[in-house]
Amino acid sequence: MSGKQEWAKKCLAVLKAVKQHKHGWIFGEPVDPIKLQIPDYFDVIKRPMDLGTVKANMDSNKITTPEQFRDDVLVTFQNAMKYNPPTHDVHIMAKTLMELFHSKWDPQEAAIMDKWRIETSG
Repeated sequence: MSGKQEWAKKCLAVLKAVKQHKHGWIFGEPVDPIKLQIPDYFDVIKRPMDLGTVKANMDSNKITTPEQFRDDVLVTFQNAMKYNPPTHDVHIMAKTLMELFHSKWDPQEAAIMDKWRIETSG
């Protein structure tokens, strides 16, 4: 099969919409605890994730299911909300982007899952 499968294209379109939000850049690369002076980050966050890594993992086919894509995107925002208190700007931005993700993902999740099932079956 040439090119990306349809389910992956749909996931990437959702990811692009989230990344293009005015706060999307904040979640575009891995957290650097040294640069950000948050040395306890990896003590609190056990499964780091960011939208740039999600994109790279989609491009390299490390993400093989829509559920894995969804979970990795959500972990990005859940981590930010876990590490930062509710009044912190990063927490608020993560919550905003999580809501945006759900608004783009939820209405088409069933269709994406159907495409994945068809494209990956025998």
